[in-house]
Amino acid sequence: MILTDIKNEFIYHYRLESFVEKRESSDALFPYYGQPVDGPENGPVPNLWDIPLGSPKWFIEEKQSVEIPHTSSVVTCETCDGRKKVRCPRCLGTGMVQCLRCLGSGKDNEETKCSVCRGTGKISCWVCDQTGTVICKTCSGNGRVKHQMHLDVTWKIHHENFFTNTYTLPKLLLLEAEGKEILRQEGKTVQPIQFQHNTILNEGLAELIAKHKSLFSEEKILAQRHHLRAIPLTKIMYAWKGKRGEFFVYGFQKRVFFENYPQRRCCICC
Repeated sequence: MILTDIKNEFIYHYRLESFVEKRESSDALFPYYGQPVDGPENGPVPNLWDIPLGSPKWFIEEKQSVEIPHTSSVVTCETCDGRKKVRCPRCLGTGMVQCLRCLGSGKDNEETKCSVCRGTGKISCWVCDQTGTVICKTCSGNGRVKHQMHLDVTWKIHHENFFTNTYTLPKLLLLEAEGKEILRQEGKTVQPIQFQHNTILNEGLAELIAKHKSLFSEEKILAQRHHLRAIPLTKIMYAWKGKRGEFFVYGFQKRVFFENYPQRRCCICC
């Protein structure tokens, strides 16, 4: 193999992270035991974004659910229609189930009656104690439930990566490569930074920041941070048996990516 050219350069890796808050509403039902009820008679229902919450820690993903003020009411349980009990799911209301010993045949063998069910093939249901009904789980046997609206809040991180020029290198390899940190900033928002003589990088940064500002229409950006690093790259051109090709040495670990290694039918990455 003859090396025909060696070119040293840097791949710039820019990473933008936006920490956002998303608010949604959902219905919730709870058994009613006589607890306080905050209904619409106490005032208008506030807008989801007007409900006060504690300030979250930046860039820590978590969820929280709180009751929306003035949305509670007490209603009859729809599961049991206020009867406090429902049909037993095991025996389907009959109070009897198939005998476990004879499996419903009524016999221990061809001539002898089953000693457990006495030939009936059925035994008393142990779930409902032969009553055919069980306590309603929705209302816990109270017949009424408290209906309320919940504010479901999600804090999460959206992130994207931009590379100035990857050639044929998989981006996953470059994400793991060691590089030199050039920039690291964090704040409520970040602004594009201009670098002399690097139009591709400048445009990539600006496009990614603008994209995040417009992308999350149902979410509110609380904080942003961005990170720029330079990954050293050596591009090596070669000739071998009349064919030409290239491979790369990248990162401070000096890893090698050789996609079309001439003596094997696979790529080399080490």
